[in-house]
Parts: sequence; structure tokens; C-alpha cells
Amino acid sequence: MKLIIYSENDYGCGASIAAFRLAAAAAKTHEVMYVFEKQKNDYSLYKNTGIRPWHLGRSYSLPKKIVYKLARLAAKYTRTEINRNLIFSVFLRQARQFRPDVIHLHNCYFTQKQIALLASEFPVVWTMHDQFALYKYNYKITALDGEEVTYCPVEPWRRHLYNPEDIAGAKDAKIVFTPPSQWLTDLADAVLKGRKKAVKVNNGIPLGSLIHVDKAEACEYVGIDPDKFTLLFLAGTGAWKRKNVDAVIEALKLVPELDLQAVVVGSVAKTDKRDPRLVLKGSVTGTEALSRYYSCADVFCIPSIVDNLPNTVLESFACGTPVLGAKTGGIPEMVIEGRTGWLFDPYDVKGLSDKIKYLCENRAEIKTIEPNCRPFVEKYFAEYVMAANYEKIYKEIAGGK
Repeated sequence: MKLIIYSENDYGCGASIAAFRLAAAAAKTHEVMYVFEKQKNDYSLYKNTGIRPWHLGRSYSLPKKIVYKLARLAAKYTRTEINRNLIFSVFLRQARQFRPDVIHLHNCYFTQKQIALLASEFPVVWTMHDQFALYKYNYKITALDGEEVTYCPVEPWRRHLYNPEDIAGAKDAKIVFTPPSQWLTDLADAVLKGRKKAVKVNNGIPLGSLIHVDKAEACEYVGIDPDKFTLLFLAGTGAWKRKNVDAVIEALKLVPELDLQAVVVGSVAKTDKRDPRLVLKGSVTGTEALSRYYSCADVFCIPSIVDNLPNTVLESFACGTPVLGAKTGGIPEMVIEGRTGWLFDPYDVKGLSDKIKYLCENRAEIKTIEPNCRPFVEKYFAEYVMAANYEKIYKEIAGGK
């Protein structure tokens, strides 16, 4: 089977990581072209994967470079979709030459009308990593401080171009939506209303490279005390309010007496550095380093106001570390109370504080949860499980090829 797997970014964000992992798994048995518009890694990423990468919108030809640049400038100053129309036409032409059996879209910002055209010629699978495909924004939340925040909304002058009805009501469009969580599948069904199918397909992670590391060794690597209760959480600034990092920081303030260490990974510019229990580590990349960071912790905490099916939860489980997760979005589909972790209301700072205190004082309970974590991922969220689930959908939508 020939596949085109498209992702706006080649690798880096959660959606593109999921797309790349799928491409790598699919390339073991299929011919895979991996298409991206923004490159964050060099081509060594694809070494020995069997993937055929293509940077859409980039060319080594000077005339083509000039055309792409002029299109971007024209779009900026005329407030039109000239550049996106050009990119889509180049993509469609390449698809017609490659003749894939299925085109699989991930974080994609072609218009619904363009995708309907694509799906009238090729079977299309569209994985929804957020709500954008059918809601004209990625997420809409009420933040912890009460502020209403909409992430990546379509600009007003573009709203008529990004109309979910153009794909939901397109009779000739052969397309299946594949949200990774039941939460997002239900949101998709609310718009599609049976006109197109939405099928939940869990994300998968590479279990061979994400492994448990001996706690003493992991703590030495991270540079922390192996005997103290350790809470791990992320503090990326890109979606600070949606990721709800302030809830963890405020929760820790309510229990100043707790003798613990909170390892903070990511961009920490907005983190309150006055609490000496915070161990700020900045960005961490590579599965070897990630395995050590997850393994150094007693518990990984994800306090998001809303999230789809975050890779971080699965990565933590793969390393044998239970998760303290917000009861929102797709997180409760992974964090099973008393089995793989514990849940809390993301708006209830006192409740989160009480959970942290309880776990800090009852580490023996954590030890009873740890053995459940990796087997849970192996059964439902392994990379090969994801690939097998998509294989079924590919064959169904492609007519049994």
C-alpha cells in the first residue's frame, strides 16, 4: 500500500510526534511519503526508517523559491489565501503523481473545501489532534484565573474559507476522521451528525526506546535526591493557561511543609522560582533523557484545563511512573483512578494540593500502582497497536487494498 502522511511540522509538537511515529511504523510494511511544511529537525531523523520525506513549500530552485516568497508576501498584504492555494496545488499535483492508496492528514491547515476536493480523488484519513478540523479553533477554555481563551482561532476574514460544512456535507468526499480520544470523537460526531464517520484511534508510542530506568540512576542523572518524594511536571509557555501550570505551583504553595522536590521540565520563564522545592530543568529531548526524567519521579502530574490524548501521559506509563491527571478531555481515558494513577478537578487547586500531600505521605500506595502502568500502555497504546488500528481503516477506506 502507498501512503501519504501529512503533518504541518516534521517533528516537535505532540501531533507531529504522533504523525512521525505512525509514519515510521507504517514504513515497515508500506511505501510512505511523509509530507511536512515546517522543518524542525534535519534529515537524519529519517535514517533507517524507510520513510520518504518531502518538505512541502521548499525548493532548491531559485525561481520556485521566489514564487513561494512572493506568494507569502502577497497573502500577507492582500489578506487572501494566495500562498495556501499555491501550497495546496503543489501538494495535489504531487499526490496525483505519487498515486497513494490513502492520504493521512494530521495537524493540517488546508481549508475544508480543499480537503473535500482531495477526498474526492483519494481516500483521506484525518486525525484530529485538536478541535480545529470541525470547530475553527484548536481549543476554547476558561482559564484558572477566569479568562476566556481561544487557541488558534481562524481570523475573521478567513472564517468563510474554513467552513466545516464544506467537508461534512461533501457527498463525494471519501474521508474518515480519527480522533485519538473518545472525548474528541464525541465532539466530532456532534458536528458530523452521521454524514461522515469518526472513529477513535489511540495514539501509540515506541516502547523500545521509552523504558524504566533504575530510580537511583535516574535521580543521579537529573541531579536530585533519590530519597525525597518527587513530582514531575511540564511548564511549556506555548499554551501556559491551557496546560494550567499555575494550578500545580499554587497547589504547592498550600503545602509548604511538605518535604518534596518538584522537577519542572520545559520553558520555565513563567514559573514562580521562589519556591526552593522547584527544580527547574529547561527543555529535555531524546527518549534516553526522557526515560530518565520520567523514571526519577514518583508521580508525573498533568494539570491541563483541556487536552486530547497527550503523549506525555503515555510516555510516563511506559517508564513505569503513575500519573496524577486532570479529569478533563481524553486524560481520564488513560489515567484510571487507582489503577494507573489519580484524577483531580483542574480548577480545584486545594483538591490538587490535597492529592499531592496524600501521595507524598503514602508512597507505598504509589508502589502498588507502578506495575500496572507499562502493561496498560503495551495493551492499548503501543506504536504497533496504533499502526494495526490504522491499517484496518486504511484497508476499509481504500476498498480492501
